[in-house]
Amino acid sequence: MIEVRGISKKFNEKVVFEELSFTLDSGSMIAIIGESGSGKTTLLNCLGQLEEVDKGEIFINGEKILRKHKRKFFQEQAGFLFQNFALIDNETVKKNLQLVTKDQSKIVAALEKFQVEQLLNQKIFRLSGGEQQRVALAHLFLKNPPLIFADEPTASLDQKNKEIVIQTLQELNRQGKTVIVVTHDLELAKRLGRVIDLTELKKSDYLLA
Repeated sequence: MIEVRGISKKFNEKVVFEELSFTLDSGSMIAIIGESGSGKTTLLNCLGQLEEVDKGEIFINGEKILRKHKRKFFQEQAGFLFQNFALIDNETVKKNLQLVTKDQSKIVAALEKFQVEQLLNQKIFRLSGGEQQRVALAHLFLKNPPLIFADEPTASLDQKNKEIVIQTLQELNRQGKTVIVVTHDLELAKRLGRVIDLTELKKSDYLLA
């Protein structure tokens, strides 16, 4: 469960959100939508502990993530899927996945799942956007975290690769993972389950199942 208690965030003098409170049950799948600049990515980053809130508290399974425990949180609980893929461009696919596991058979199996096993020894910067996102999905599957934070994971992808991302997120959720996705794509949001409009969320407290 993720419990948010009265969090606020601003950049310089611009208030992104203020006194935001809500609860997300474990195993839920949430799509966060909202206008450009409404703070969707900032909220996701705060939930995923990538950014600090200015005020308020965030609890994961009843525990507040302290700064000294963030590394453990990233290693054991959180997985991320980004629009820019967040891979090491000048390293091979193999090297990127070895950051999760040294088990060659598991690496190959994960790549086979996403039909990119032939790219094992290719450097990331040589891959297309769709190929990079498939490698990022393989990375996510190998890590197998209970919490998944995805920021515009289908942006700039063709329809085939979008479908792979959507089906993968749905599969992970069926396995009991909590999946939180920021997107501007309303069609995608509806397919992912509960849709939360950040503009509306700012107006009142929510209990999200």
